[in-house]
Amino acid sequence: MARVQADPVTSALAHPTRRALYIALANKEEMSTVQLQAEVNVERYNLYHHLKKLASLNLVENHRDAGRSRWWKKTTHIDLPEILSPSTESKAASSVVVVGDLASLPASLSDAVSDAGDIHVLQLKGSRDQVGAKRMLELLAKEHGIELDLPWNFLPASIALIAKKK
Repeated sequence: MARVQADPVTSALAHPTRRALYIALANKEEMSTVQLQAEVNVERYNLYHHLKKLASLNLVENHRDAGRSRWWKKTTHIDLPEILSPSTESKAASSVVVVGDLASLPASLSDAVSDAGDIHVLQLKGSRDQVGAKRMLELLAKEHGIELDLPWNFLPASIALIAKKK
């Protein structure tokens, strides 16, 4: 069985608990361990396990405050779909390719979209984009009540967007 190769940061942030911890810390200046535990709803032992992994990659750091409380903060910014910045949006827009020729698509797909308007293909340029796209697909499917059973090693190389004719 082949292994999926990805950089360590992408692999770490692909885990839902670590991703939730990172996003929580990205949205606040700092949080205590108790606040993070309540935010992510995970047991203390598992919480420390995931925070240690993020800290080993220099994504977050902790320091002791008064008493025994540990306070955590984000140290490195990583662009994630949940944390969009203007620079992220402009990068995504620049990777859009318009495909005008339906003949280049598989027959079943070209039949399904023959009455549609433009087809845009987003080329995903790295494992972070691929993991983010997979997460976005899972969230969209969940929001629309679609059962989407993607294998754990599914990493899309591109995404086709079909626009309706006006």
